[in-house]
Amino acid sequence: MTTTSPEPGIAAAGPLRGVRVLDMSALGPGPFCSMLLADFGADVISVERPDPPSFDPSSWFARGKRSAIVDLRAPGGPEVIARLADHADVLLESNRPGTMERRGLGPDVLCARNPRLIYTRLTGWGQHGAYRDRAGHDINYLAVAGALGVIGTEADAAPVPPLAMLGDMAGGSLFAAFGITMAVLERATTGLGQVIDSAIVDGAALLNTPQLAEVNAGRWKGRGQHLLSGTAPFYGAYECADGGHFTVGAIEPKFYLRFLEALGLDDVAPLDQFDPVHWPELRERVAEIFANKPRAHWVEVFADLEGCGAPVLELAELADDPHLRERGTIRLDGDQLAAAPTPRLSRSPGRSGAAPPHRGADTRAVLAEAGFTPAEVAELAATGTIHAAD
Repeated sequence: MTTTSPEPGIAAAGPLRGVRVLDMSALGPGPFCSMLLADFGADVISVERPDPPSFDPSSWFARGKRSAIVDLRAPGGPEVIARLADHADVLLESNRPGTMERRGLGPDVLCARNPRLIYTRLTGWGQHGAYRDRAGHDINYLAVAGALGVIGTEADAAPVPPLAMLGDMAGGSLFAAFGITMAVLERATTGLGQVIDSAIVDGAALLNTPQLAEVNAGRWKGRGQHLLSGTAPFYGAYECADGGHFTVGAIEPKFYLRFLEALGLDDVAPLDQFDPVHWPELRERVAEIFANKPRAHWVEVFADLEGCGAPVLELAELADDPHLRERGTIRLDGDQLAAAPTPRLSRSPGRSGAAPPHRGADTRAVLAEAGFTPAEVAELAATGTIHAAD
């Protein structure tokens, strides 16, 4: 691990303290992955382009990081990265396979220079396979992994894309961060880094494990036919009189009984709970009952009832929820909403760290820490190889 102390404002505590991450990724999955590492103490250096694309969500995940601008298209750009990687514990990139090799920055080169380097490649399709060179986004990876095909309430309707949470964030970022953490632990024993091939399609397929188990057991009936797909009357979301929505998840029989009592459904036979023949009619009755009262009414009804009910909160409501507020799950920085680091470690908890830096704010400091002389830094700045916010 590096021994250089983090700059002021960078998270200086946490289980990943002393781990320096050189993040060369862009868009969402890579930057979110490195944000998770920064939340738990890693010194993350975001290597940014001098001319970012018009839509670049990387800045959404920049908290607790440092920013350095390096132009890889400039003649000296690749060598700057190589020297920075000499002093890094982790390099994270999200380019199509072969891109880094063409720049002379592939794992064979950088890991030979720094055998302790954990070279992490976070892509959609992975480093090999029939689709490795295809363009793609979250919805495509979920589709091929089988994860998209199981989501929806109707068998004959199109699947419902779950934004970018299930693929990019869960199947990509989280598994990449998990791989990096394992590699850091393994390196403590061997002294050697390794290459991590983290593919979103692989992560999404792994998240599909329960459905694959049901297929193997002959119990999978298809999209919209599952107990948890939203078709069962005791597991789903219902519209309320004020347009809000309320969820119920009363799967266990004891919770189902409380659910029926709360809605006044005394004539419904509890023993018929898992018979899908009764679901359509009962769901219509439940929907009508919920539609007669505002969401706040149902929040109050289910507050002290073992019926597994909770309101569907809009994003603007999160900071006002008493549970989220007490746990500090969502905080307000001025008028900006932010989610707290998770999971919660008792002795070395994560923390959000400093606010996102200005682009290029740390270019000169990062290069100096990697051994660049003031003359070299000045020359690189003069040629446009690096950009610094002075």
